Amino acid sequence: MSQVIVITAVGRDRPGIIAALAEAMYDLGGNLDDASMTRLHGAFAAMLSARLPANRTPEDARAALAPVGERLALSLTVQSVADLPPAETPPDHLLSVYGADKPGIVHRVASRLAARGVNITDMDTRVAGAEDAPIYVMLLEVAAGEADLAGDLAALRGELGVDIALHPLESEAL
Repeated sequence: MSQVIVITAVGRDRPGIIAALAEAMYDLGGNLDDASMTRLHGAFAAMLSARLPANRTPEDARAALAPVGERLALSLTVQSVADLPPAETPPDHLLSVYGADKPGIVHRVASRLAARGVNITDMDTRVAGAEDAPIYVMLLEVAAGEADLAGDLAALRGELGVDIALHPLESEAL
């Protein structure tokens, strides 16, 4: 039976990081599943899940990735997710937030969602616009289920002075 691991990698961005991580897993007989990577102020950050063959362990993955980490100056972690239960609910809505950048936007929105039992399954944030007038952009995939968020989102619009929109996700788009 195969085992699923999650690999995190952080370091200075440069060409070839994904290729090197994928090659190490391929050479080990692993298969990459889900992956997410981005650049943050010139730093590379990635999370990848991989399915290892039955005869391989997370320790084998760590050993295979160690030379990659050393060569590319990456901080790498490998964690088994065998004991974690599967996700209970898939994302069903996209929440977008746009407004003047200020401290507390992520905290206030995420706290309000958590209080309603809404799970954030994916988050992407950016500061856009001119340096003297930055605009904060936040896109969240959420598992809202039957939560009625209209009142909360209206309150956040007023409290934060941002535009907030909630759109249902079509299962085909995922």
